[in-house]
Amino acid sequence: MLKTNMKAVLALLLACAAAGPAAAGGKAAMKMEKFVCDGDFFTAMVPKGWEKHEGISSGRQAREFGVDLKGPKSKDGVYARISLTYFGADHARYKTMEKYMRINSKADPDFPVAGEEYGPVSVMLVANRRAQVFELKTFTFVPPHAVKPLKVTVFERHIVVPSLKGGFYVLTYHAPADIAKANLPAFEAVVAGFKPAK
Repeated sequence: MLKTNMKAVLALLLACAAAGPAAAGGKAAMKMEKFVCDGDFFTAMVPKGWEKHEGISSGRQAREFGVDLKGPKSKDGVYARISLTYFGADHARYKTMEKYMRINSKADPDFPVAGEEYGPVSVMLVANRRAQVFELKTFTFVPPHAVKPLKVTVFERHIVVPSLKGGFYVLTYHAPADIAKANLPAFEAVVAGFKPAK
């Protein structure tokens, strides 16, 4: 069961998500631009000014298409990130969304992360499709390979959307705790403008 503080934080994130981009301190005029995925698997409206990274060659080989977006940085140097990914039906590891959910929506019993907490799986409509959603509190370490790195609390939200012709989509929000609320409306705007092609 989630601890009380985790429930409160997830409730706060969900409330902010429900309010939409206009709730972010009057930043309703967030500038967005169109992104077209390699292979035309989806289009999305993404925040203008966020750094984009597409691993097109490796994505084609792995059957994993999409983009990683890097936004504002926290005081500890950890960036808010949004990832939009289409996993093909011939993906080596995740051949179905059920397998993705089974592996990622709960703690790994073989390699548990101390203090990591998962919320329940829920359902929402994304592009008129029934998507599965889960959130978690996890951690990242800064710098990653230091002898005594700083442990930074991170919140993630995963939205898993079915494809009508095999494969599935995963929309992920990943942000350190101190800037998670402020940047969640950017993710919600991306989700609202997400259009799967299949």
